[in-house]
Amino acid sequence: MATIQLYRLTNPGDTVSSISSTEKVRFNATTDVKSNLAFCTNFRVSSTIGIGNNQAAEQDLGDHQDLGAVELLYIINGFVGRREVDPDPNNPISQFRKWDEEVKINDAFIHGRFGIQLNDFKDYTIVPVGTGLDQIGLIWKGIDWNPLDYDRLPLRADFQIQLIVDKGDDQ
Repeated sequence: MATIQLYRLTNPGDTVSSISSTEKVRFNATTDVKSNLAFCTNFRVSSTIGIGNNQAAEQDLGDHQDLGAVELLYIINGFVGRREVDPDPNNPISQFRKWDEEVKINDAFIHGRFGIQLNDFKDYTIVPVGTGLDQIGLIWKGIDWNPLDYDRLPLRADFQIQLIVDKGDDQ
């Protein structure tokens, strides 16, 4: 089964292997839905291309112009099993809530603190870079929860996480 690992960096020199377990979530680590792990049921990458509307349509430029890629959006749909566990910093629900409430960028990672590792879709793996010329990162856009699906047993909390790639205007 494919694995996805989402993580957050804070300080220069941080790597996915050097940060604490409370700063990363690995999806699809097991198939045991009774554990308090995060599972990915669907992963999408969606790009938005800018289309400019030419006000001088009678010119050779035509009515619309391709302005290139504007946004790259990462969408992770999944669920957390055992949603009724007590607050625990290693529980994905606690981690996601903390990530949703805390700052999304900092002085070391002005283009986003989040990274994503994809073991079978490597072209879309993002490693946050806060220095040099190729600065990039993912900015946490938000999480949408559906914790009240009582038809499913064991109980679980469904979610959708959205992150946006930011390369910044200073490139």
